[in-house]
Amino acid sequence: MVYDRKISPDRTLTFGVSGMLYRNGLVMYDHQTESLWSHILGQAIAGELRGVQLTFLPSLHTDWQTWQDLHPDTLVISPGLYGRDPYASYYVSGQEGVVGRGPFGGGPSRDDDIHPKAYVIGVRLGGEARAYPFSILVKEPVINDAVGGVPVALFFDTQTLTGAVFDRRLGDGTTLTFEPSIANRRVKDTTTGSRWDIFTGTALDGPLAGTQLAQVPATYAFWFGWIDYHTNSTVYGVQR
Repeated sequence: MVYDRKISPDRTLTFGVSGMLYRNGLVMYDHQTESLWSHILGQAIAGELRGVQLTFLPSLHTDWQTWQDLHPDTLVISPGLYGRDPYASYYVSGQEGVVGRGPFGGGPSRDDDIHPKAYVIGVRLGGEARAYPFSILVKEPVINDAVGGVPVALFFDTQTLTGAVFDRRLGDGTTLTFEPSIANRRVKDTTTGSRWDIFTGTALDGPLAGTQLAQVPATYAFWFGWIDYHTNSTVYGVQR
């Protein structure tokens, strides 16, 4: 998750890790006021800046090869690698967070139709939250949907398990619909037949060549992590 650290035209914050958790999620603190921030919400939850909201920025959660292909001149903070994934056992365990099962721990699981450790892509728009489970995305890699009144398209690459969400509206007010299949990281819209890059939202050829869709910020999370913060979330393809 990526946020803009600037909270006003003349005030930019820097952050550290507090070592605390809130609803099974990381809690950050800012060095300037030592207010505490939820990394899932991007909001200060305690301290002088309580209630202040950081701007959620679009980003791409993908593998290194795909990122290099998209951004060959990218810089890396550190080239060092773990010898092993320290969280490998956690991914396959039944443990939800550090406090057990249920909302914020201790209760029954929130939804029997979705495994607590199921991966989802979460979208928040217009006061509405919706989760898209990977189990559905691998079968339905192109989704034309609307969240909070905003028409969106979610594109999912089943090889790298990379998803990206875009606003389907063009500048002239046209709302595009996309074909249900992806080929070589490309997808066609049914309105003009233009082909689009699923990761950048750019039309590569056709009548709309060069057009850029606005990317919508999205959250990669375990289901239990998403629903702990968005208790009224709907789930694409699942009745709750």
